[in-house]
Amino acid sequence: MRTAAALLSLLLLSACGGVRKQLENAALYEQNGMPEQAYASYAAIHARQPSSAMALVGMKRNAQAIYDRLVAEASAAYLAGDRTRGDQLHRTAGEVLAEGRKEKLELRADPLLDQRRAEALASWMDATYQRALEAFRSDRFEECRLNCSLILAEDREHKEAAYLLRMAELEPLYREARYAAQLGLWRTAYRTMQKVTDKDPGYKDAWTELERLRREATWTLAYMPVYNEQMYAGSGIVSGAVPGQVETQLSAAVKQAVLDLDDPLIILVDRENTEQLLAEQQRSMEGIYDDAHVAEAGKLLGARYVLSVRILRFDDIFSKQAEVQAVLLDTESGAILRSEVVRVNKDELGKGAPRAQLIDRAARRIAAQVGAFDPFKR
Repeated sequence: MRTAAALLSLLLLSACGGVRKQLENAALYEQNGMPEQAYASYAAIHARQPSSAMALVGMKRNAQAIYDRLVAEASAAYLAGDRTRGDQLHRTAGEVLAEGRKEKLELRADPLLDQRRAEALASWMDATYQRALEAFRSDRFEECRLNCSLILAEDREHKEAAYLLRMAELEPLYREARYAAQLGLWRTAYRTMQKVTDKDPGYKDAWTELERLRREATWTLAYMPVYNEQMYAGSGIVSGAVPGQVETQLSAAVKQAVLDLDDPLIILVDRENTEQLLAEQQRSMEGIYDDAHVAEAGKLLGARYVLSVRILRFDDIFSKQAEVQAVLLDTESGAILRSEVVRVNKDELGKGAPRAQLIDRAARRIAAQVGAFDPFKR
């Protein structure tokens, strides 16, 4: 019994000796201006003996010293204009405060640190805005946009930066549109100026310019279905349609597909004369019109360009495929500007009437070619 008691006393004395040694080491770190190491040592003692008042007081004292040093360095960085380093130190100081609250150390926070940061941020934003403004005035629009974006990342309500950013985005587009107009690239000029008015209808005279460019860029198109009697007499068309019926259906589908482009620069001339011309071809039984006849017919309809469509093959019963030739002609010169063969095969068809699907897909592909045509890029 006496032996057990003696052993217990020896263990307690050894533990006390260990804590005393750790406290001495922590104090030594503190005396040598090493608060991080001192704090870590006091924290280790506190973890072993939460009741140690000396360890808790040592943690608080050194944590405060670490925080005060970070605040001083952050303040100096802000005063020197080094906002990046200042913010880094500011965050670290905040982490020290958070750790102190967790350990219930009741550290004293510096109420002026956030004010110094706000002043440094305001100074940085003023300098950055001036750089952005100078870049804009020197036509360095990308640099201007970059600086404005940096400001707005910090303050979304910075009205001057937001306005200057919009200017830096719109001015290059405005100039590009004006230059394209000088070169006679009316369609390009219109599309580019439209980007300006979409973002800001009141920018300079962009809206007035857009209307002027639209008048210049607009072009008229007549659709001319070309009937080929030989296709019905031979093996070109396989369907239950009467002669001219597929052409009529395709005609309506192509015109609707062109309208669906919703392109304000394309004016589709759609008159009853087009159907009458088709009827005359059917009655004549002389086959197709040549390109000269088609161009002349388009001119009579009041169109600058004619879209002439000829069915080469159409089978909605067996092979379920279609081949259609689309030719775009200039009515003034009679020149062929584009000529494409559009093909649709059965693999593209879904459920439903094959004829309607063949016609619809062919019509949309023809319309897409019309939409891609720029009469001023030649």
